Amino acid sequence: MENKSIRRKLVILGHSGFLGSCLYESFLKDSDYETYGFSSDQIDLSSRESISRLYDFVDHNTSVIMAASALIKNKDFPSFKKEIDMLINLAHHSLFSKIRHFTYISSTAIYGRRSDSLITEISPLRPDDFYTSAKFIGESLFRRVCADHNVALTIVRPGIIYGQGDFRSPLFRFVNNVRLGKDIEVFGDDSTRLVWVHKTDLCQVIKLICKNSKTGDYNIVAEESGVSLTELAEAVFKACGIRTGIKFSPDSRIPVNLKFDMSKFKTDFTGFEFIKLEDGIKDYIDN
Repeated sequence: MENKSIRRKLVILGHSGFLGSCLYESFLKDSDYETYGFSSDQIDLSSRESISRLYDFVDHNTSVIMAASALIKNKDFPSFKKEIDMLINLAHHSLFSKIRHFTYISSTAIYGRRSDSLITEISPLRPDDFYTSAKFIGESLFRRVCADHNVALTIVRPGIIYGQGDFRSPLFRFVNNVRLGKDIEVFGDDSTRLVWVHKTDLCQVIKLICKNSKTGDYNIVAEESGVSLTELAEAVFKACGIRTGIKFSPDSRIPVNLKFDMSKFKTDFTGFEFIKLEDGIKDYIDN
């Protein structure tokens, strides 16, 4: 039986980022963990020599969360190459012979843009750009190295992460336009439906994963059928108390429309309730 009196060590790679900072602040308050966080200024994952500095902070009771990324929805090749270098350096490092559990933050975008079937954790992966290709490579690398070193692995695939500090999602753009009195621009014919998760919820799920030693793959989305962009716009108008307009613009890309079966998550995280998008938007605006 595990000795609960021993504080577990936890290392967060990318602890100053949008998600990483939320995780770091949450785990720091948890007396069960001795928490360390590292940004790229402290541990440069593109350098194998730099990664070896982690040895002083890990042992066989350590969990590591990979929240660092050089490719945050960027499409350029140099960012993609740097991301791959980081993944390869970490995956091929002897760090994995010294730790207990590894959590990799992937994305539901890895399933592609459309599917006629409900998406589960075993659905085919269809990476179609630099971002999703990097996530696919990361998942593959860490599956191999964790199996080789008998390290427990959890792969987390969240929907679009939003909340305070979000400067990239459509929600940020929509809210910013309304505040400036501008119309909200919707690309395409509004058949796109996006799946979301509040960063607070995602942090709570990852904490539960670490505390309860959950392994395997988990999709994490608050709305299984997604939200259309006009529905998102209407929710923003309501939360802001301001109505501007919605402007449709052409989009050559295939619309995103994935529907999820969250049975595995609901079974393993019984009773977990996600923040409703309308409440998340209100909190986003009020703070």
